[in-house]
Amino acid sequence: MPALGRKRRAEREDEDDGSPEPATQGRLRTTQNDNPSDEDDTGYGNGNGDSDSNAEQMVKKLVRLALACEYSRLPIRRQMIREKVLGSAGRQFKPVFEQAQLQLRSVFGMEMVELPEKEKVTLAQKRAAKTQSQSQSKTAQSYTLVSLLPAPFQYPAILPPPSIPTQATEAQYTSLYTLLVSLVALSGDELADTKMERYLRRLGLEDHTPIPGYTKTELLLKRMEKEGYLVKVRESAGGQGEEDVSWMVGPRGKVEVGEQGVRGLVKAVYGDVDGHAEAELERRVARSLGLGDAVVARRDDVPPKKKRGPRRKHGEAEEAEVGSDEED
Repeated sequence: MPALGRKRRAEREDEDDGSPEPATQGRLRTTQNDNPSDEDDTGYGNGNGDSDSNAEQMVKKLVRLALACEYSRLPIRRQMIREKVLGSAGRQFKPVFEQAQLQLRSVFGMEMVELPEKEKVTLAQKRAAKTQSQSQSKTAQSYTLVSLLPAPFQYPAILPPPSIPTQATEAQYTSLYTLLVSLVALSGDELADTKMERYLRRLGLEDHTPIPGYTKTELLLKRMEKEGYLVKVRESAGGQGEEDVSWMVGPRGKVEVGEQGVRGLVKAVYGDVDGHAEAELERRVARSLGLGDAVVARRDDVPPKKKRGPRRKHGEAEEAEVGSDEED
């Protein structure tokens, strides 16, 4: 019996320990759970701060990527942007690209522009283009940086050539690819390989060049191909392994040199011309570029208009005719 009494008293004590806690303690715990933590107050708990910082980092990465590609004369490819900048945030391409454009314009005075695609010249290229789906949206696949500075500031004294490896070497290379791109453009955007060799022979560049590291002309032309200034087209001419080789202006050559660069080179070669000689030069350059005849109208060539007196009203004209009839 004493053992049973002790057992019943122990069960009663356990029931007393399981009684509900006081109301004050319950309210205290409730208020502690309702109060937001310090991380929530900073804005990082809901993810807004993290997303903003990630977007800023992606914009900075894209700006650095664009500058690095321009330094190496490489195209800024869309796939490269997705892999090295966006990562898993592929849907953020448009806002990140627009913010990077704002940074490039406001800080560096540059912007990314679309590079044109290589023209489909050979039969194989044309057939491959036809087999592609017509429903695919044509979005820009590669870009390059161009300067936004006004024309008065685009001079070597303000924009000198890069100093790596040396300014003299970069200036020579720039002059050479500008000259070759202009020759191809003035030939109707396609120059036969035999004519290219003839031009190189006249320039003293048949075998060797003054560019360090590219002393062979063949190596220099391959560099221009790689960087997109020129495109070498090979097309089979017969069944005996013969092929026709020609040169065309590459995507980077069209953007960096372009029509304005070709016109500037021609004017620099011909020097200052006035009057009809300048108009004739403009017509010939435009015709060579495939733009048609550029009509340059000068004020001296336009015949003066005949001066006419004030127009009479219809009633006054009739009265004058009647008066003349009465006098007759």
